Amino acid sequence: MSKASSRSIWRAAAALAVLHCGVAGAQFHHRAKAVRVPPSTTMTFIKKDGSCVEGRIAKIEPKTLTIQTQAGATQSGAAALSRESLLQASQAGSLVFSARSSWADVEAVHLRPPESFELKLRSGKVVKGQPLRVTDDGFVFKRIAWLTTRYAKDQIVTVDYLRVKPDADGFDYFTQAAPALLFFYPDSYDRLKNDEGRIPVRLYDAVQKEDDAALQCSR
Repeated sequence: MSKASSRSIWRAAAALAVLHCGVAGAQFHHRAKAVRVPPSTTMTFIKKDGSCVEGRIAKIEPKTLTIQTQAGATQSGAAALSRESLLQASQAGSLVFSARSSWADVEAVHLRPPESFELKLRSGKVVKGQPLRVTDDGFVFKRIAWLTTRYAKDQIVTVDYLRVKPDADGFDYFTQAAPALLFFYPDSYDRLKNDEGRIPVRLYDAVQKEDDAALQCSR
């Protein structure tokens, strides 16, 4: 093989190597600029009769909620829900509202870093924070070092889930508009304005009859 031919082969190999690195680099660069998918504004509303409605909040009044539903690819409709008929509302599996007292719902919560529980005890003491664990008979909180404090279920009057507001741009007005607050949280209106943007969802109330039944939409 002549020196000229050898040089040509090496040039071709070098060109292919550069091209390969360039393509890989472009692919990596493209992945690095991946666009974040906007969070869904769709919510699931479970009624006390077992039926469900999915869609976006279109209008909120003190006693009525209007949901924009998506019936198909090109069809949509609206559904009106009264507060009395609503059992639970959630987004991405995280509760926004609940009209029942359920310890099972308390145990099912997966807290995100800004979120916490707030317990009101029969002694009048209020405990707020992220527990080490929630069991079927109470809460365990870390105190200092390896020491823990346990609060038995029979000592607890209420449990509120202090959750961040739903991940939806259209939900910003929800925590600001009085009709929205009065619809979902008529007893917590004043408190919401000073709770660092978190929503207190009452999951357990010892005064009410406990309902731990698994919920499933009957559609």
